[in-house]
Amino acid sequence: MRDYLRFMSLMKRELYGVVLGILISFIASFSSVALMGTATWFLSAMAVAGFYDYALNIFIPSALIRLLALARTLLRYGERYYTHDATFRLLAYLRVYLFERALALEVTQAVNLKSADLQRRLQADLERLEMLYIRQLVPFACALLMGVVLGGVLISFSWHLMVTTIVLMVIAAVVAPLLAAYHGRRYSTLQSTLAIKLNDEVSELIAGFFDLMLLGKQYERAAEFLRQAQFLAWARSRVIFYDQVAQVVLLTCSELTLLLLLIECVPLVTAGAMSSPQMMMLGVVAMASYELVQPLSAACLNLPYVLHSAQRVAELFHIGTSELSNAALTTLKSDEAAYAASGGQLAAVSSFAQQQLRKEQAGAVSDQPCEVRLEHIAFSYELEGGATLPLYHDLNLVFSSDQNYVIKAPSGRGKSTLVLLLTKLLLPQAGTLYLNGTDYRELSGATVRAHFAVALQDITLFSGTIWDIFRQVKPEVTETEVRAVLDLVELTELIAQLPQGLDEWLGSTGLTISGGQARRLCLARALVKAGTAASNFLVLDEPGEGLDAAQEERIIERIQARRKGVIIITHKKAGQRLADHLVSL
Repeated sequence: MRDYLRFMSLMKRELYGVVLGILISFIASFSSVALMGTATWFLSAMAVAGFYDYALNIFIPSALIRLLALARTLLRYGERYYTHDATFRLLAYLRVYLFERALALEVTQAVNLKSADLQRRLQADLERLEMLYIRQLVPFACALLMGVVLGGVLISFSWHLMVTTIVLMVIAAVVAPLLAAYHGRRYSTLQSTLAIKLNDEVSELIAGFFDLMLLGKQYERAAEFLRQAQFLAWARSRVIFYDQVAQVVLLTCSELTLLLLLIECVPLVTAGAMSSPQMMMLGVVAMASYELVQPLSAACLNLPYVLHSAQRVAELFHIGTSELSNAALTTLKSDEAAYAASGGQLAAVSSFAQQQLRKEQAGAVSDQPCEVRLEHIAFSYELEGGATLPLYHDLNLVFSSDQNYVIKAPSGRGKSTLVLLLTKLLLPQAGTLYLNGTDYRELSGATVRAHFAVALQDITLFSGTIWDIFRQVKPEVTETEVRAVLDLVELTELIAQLPQGLDEWLGSTGLTISGGQARRLCLARALVKAGTAASNFLVLDEPGEGLDAAQEERIIERIQARRKGVIIITHKKAGQRLADHLVSL
């Protein structure tokens, strides 16, 4: 609930739009109720006038009915505009902030989140928070205002009318929804949990589809997916059941309100305290006011669902301590002023990522050699059950960007972990890393990573053209630079065979090319990122995977001959001949 209230408090950022949206929503609903009441009075008055044969001014009531009908239509548009505009502004702010927060996660934190789970937190869970305002705050606020206005109108005739109506409305608007939410909370929470699980299942099914086909397990996984989907459908059906029970109670209370008010108004009409048309008008107005109560059962039933989403989104704020959090908050505060000054243009929401990119590009350009020193480093991974997997104890290394290195070790000895430590994606449990004599802990991750270009062991290519792959790391890259690095990794022939050349679309994650070609494309991308600056390291983690030994040797030695600061991490022998230093783990 604390996370729920925290997100609710964010509405003060768009207080004007939030309050205006509630007021317009209430006035639109009030116009609808007033339209029903006015039309009822008009028809009743005409019937009475016809029965007693006296004249009735029909022009004013007719004009009022048309005015209320037109106002209801226009106000509904205004309600949608202001409520959704305020919601979209809040979601835009949260999306940018949470994406930056996700970028700031350390590897030890990020590995605990599946990619599908992180995607859901940033998309589906975040979008569900729109219910906080549109489907929860607005309906409750409008129902409360209508209760006050209706109670004031009824008590002007008789307090009996007010008590009868308010008691029945409380039963329909508060008691029934809360009881439905109490009995349906388990299914609402289950619905959220199963939706998350199904999202993970779909992501894993797509990612491992070919492996499942080869193993003959695709039908087994599909059957499990179908079983979970049916379970989710059952949970949703239970939530709908309790919602419909609450709706039945609401309809019963609304009809009962009309009946009781008519009965209670008869003595007042007999005594001359109100007219017959007024009696009919009050009964219909009270019954029509239940229109504002109708969304409350769904709001209460979806509360556990929204609470779960709020908790999952809030976890991105709370996971560990972020080196970027203070910088992000400071930048966002300045962006808020720019955002307001620009009239709310979405492009001004955040410049944090652009600032980080400029810092990296500025910090990476230097003709002076760079030195990274590791002193007394100790590192271990935490396993389930409290166990640990130690990798380093008192590790001491020095890397200079005017030298080339080969780090050789069998699998599982911490070669890839060393890359994460060098780039400050991981922090050691003991010891210190220094960049040109400055402690890593005094530097931001962006500053450290500005001096590194890395081709990781796992191939990651975003969907797009070959041009896009290089522009992602260097927007101003030229065709000459691209063709030079492609020639370096022996991909020139492949580009010549493609119908669109550099503009060829590679498909999702580069699936249209082979694993070896994708590996070399990752190497080329890292070469473009590293450039020719003497302050940059080029780290290649298992660069020969998917390549034959001769081709691996040619490409690595070609890179080593072209530049310094190359750190090759491998369990093979490639690159040792031209390396200045050989490090064995």
